[in-house]
Amino acid sequence: MNAIRCSSLTAAVLGCSLIAASSGCVSSSKYDLAKANAENAKLLYQNEAQRSSDLTAGAKQIKRQIEDLEASLRDTRERLARGDREWRETRDELLRLKIEREQTRRKGGERVQEFIVHSDTERPMPAIEAESLRSRTESPPDDPKRRLKELLQQLQSVLDHL
Repeated sequence: MNAIRCSSLTAAVLGCSLIAASSGCVSSSKYDLAKANAENAKLLYQNEAQRSSDLTAGAKQIKRQIEDLEASLRDTRERLARGDREWRETRDELLRLKIEREQTRRKGGERVQEFIVHSDTERPMPAIEAESLRSRTESPPDDPKRRLKELLQQLQSVLDHL
């Protein structure tokens, strides 16, 4: 009876260990696989965290570059507006001077004509001399426009060099 009892006791222990093994115990190969998966997940997380921090740093650097470029653009616009304003002021001044010069020339031409008229009564002036004097004091009608255009071109080239 002892043999039957030992054999049934052995069978019972063996059955319990089989039940325990199949119901919740993990074999060492499954444990190693789970451990390797956890390590891989940890490495993936670290890589993604590093990538995230790199992207954040890159975004901050790009934002700084954008701010620098916007500041440079503002400065350039201000310089351009100042240059344009100075160019317009200079152009207006040149036009004013040109108009004054033309008015002075016309007054000079009127004086020449008055002189010719008055001198005709005193002594006759040859027509050639009178015409020569008029041509020296009066400029052709296209000359002021041409000269103004030349002055504006010179001004533009000076401003371009600045």
